[in-house]
Parts: sequence; structure tokens; C-alpha cells
Amino acid sequence: MEPEAGGEFYLPGEIHGNQLAQAQTLNPGQGAQQGPVKRLAISHGYTLHLLDTDVEAIQQRHLSECGKLGCTVVSTMLDRSAAGRITARSEVRIAPDAFPAFTDVLAAPPARIVTHSETADDKTAPMLDVEKRLEVKSALRDRLAAMLREPGTKNPADLATIEKELAQVQGDIEALVAQRDYLRTITETVRVNIAYVGRAAQAAGIDLSPIFRAARGIVEILVQSVAALIFFLAAVVPWLPLMALLAWAGRRAIRRWRSRATPV
Repeated sequence: MEPEAGGEFYLPGEIHGNQLAQAQTLNPGQGAQQGPVKRLAISHGYTLHLLDTDVEAIQQRHLSECGKLGCTVVSTMLDRSAAGRITARSEVRIAPDAFPAFTDVLAAPPARIVTHSETADDKTAPMLDVEKRLEVKSALRDRLAAMLREPGTKNPADLATIEKELAQVQGDIEALVAQRDYLRTITETVRVNIAYVGRAAQAAGIDLSPIFRAARGIVEILVQSVAALIFFLAAVVPWLPLMALLAWAGRRAIRRWRSRATPV
């Protein structure tokens, strides 16, 4: 890596004064300066505003461009509320050198960036701790393996004890390697959280969503009324023949009573 202008040599992943922006685009690694190299977990958060109808398409476009830049999609979410509003979220990890190109993709119309947050979490100490523990465990594994290979008289109980200890150490090493790889992932890539907030279409700067919601409400009330009528008819129709028979019997009984009550 070449020195920066002015003769200073910046190690990837290090922060020098106000050089956080430059550090975000560098991969952490070993360098020539003394002392441990800074391991920073960089995160960026964006909130985008766009039309409800564009949310899903824009999210898919961003994910597609993210894939072209070699990033990893961690999670995605798309939510359609009962009120008709659409929101979405995406979380990706991308290499620092590809991050500026991805920010250009996020800022492209019709999306509009309304908020941007940035955090840096120092993972230097956890990384050093894991590497030291891994070194110690690896040395212990080598010693145990040598004990199994060295000639000499060992009873079955000693062999079983050594093999058990070796298996335990090997399991610890695998866990430490996984932890080290995770720390490398979060410090050698940039995490980007994107929130997509949909908004209703506007006319002359006026939000027309209340009108749309009122129209949908009218339609929903009409549908519910029709459904209630169908339920009513389904409950009443089977009883219509019996009701007609009772009405006919009642009218006939009234006519007989009137005919008897009328004097001759």
C-alpha cells in the first residue's frame, strides 16, 4: 500500500483524527506501524422516502445492484399495512471499496435519502483476545497430539484421557475460529441498514391519501353490507315455506272465526 499525500501512512481499519470516512473504505490488515491495528465494525443506516407503489421495485433494484457489487444480503422485509402504506427494510454487508458505489445507487431517484446515521464499534480488543486464546489452544493441541505419537508405555486409561482432552481442545479451537471469522467479517465489511418508507401520491403538494382511504372505506362498508344481506337471506330462506304455511293457516282461521261470528 502506498503512503498518502503528505507522507503519512494509513493502515487499513485505523482512525487518524477525523479520517473516519477514509477508514470506512479500507480493509483492516497488518501494517508496518507499531501497536495493534484498529479493528472497527462500521455501520451505516439510511432512511429512504418514495412512493408506496415504488417501494418493492426499488428495494429489489437495490438488492440486485448490491449483488453486482459483491455484497451479502443479511435480511429483507416488506410490509403492506391495512391502511395501504408499504414499508420495507434491508440489511446488507458490503466491502469498503464498493460502499461508495452502493451509496450512489441508494441516492438515485425516485428514492430520496432523508436520514443517514453512522457508527463505529472498536473490536480491536476482542480480536486480540480471540487470537491469543487461539494461539494458546493450538499449542496445547500440538502438545497433546505429540504425546499420543511419542513412543513409550501408556496404559489405556492415559490414552483415553489424552484423547478426551485433545477432542475438547479441538472443539474449543473450532469455536474460537468461528468467533474470529465473525469478527473479521464485521470489521472487514460495512453493514448497511436501509429503511424504505412509502408515501401516498400527491397532487400539487397535497397528500391525497385521506381521500383514497375514505374511498376504500366506502367500498369496504358496501362489501360488508352485501355480506350481511347474504347471511340474512341464508338464515331466512329455509324458513320461508313454513312461514308461508303458518300465514295461510292463520288467515284461514281468522276467516272461519269471522264467518261464525257473523249473524245469519
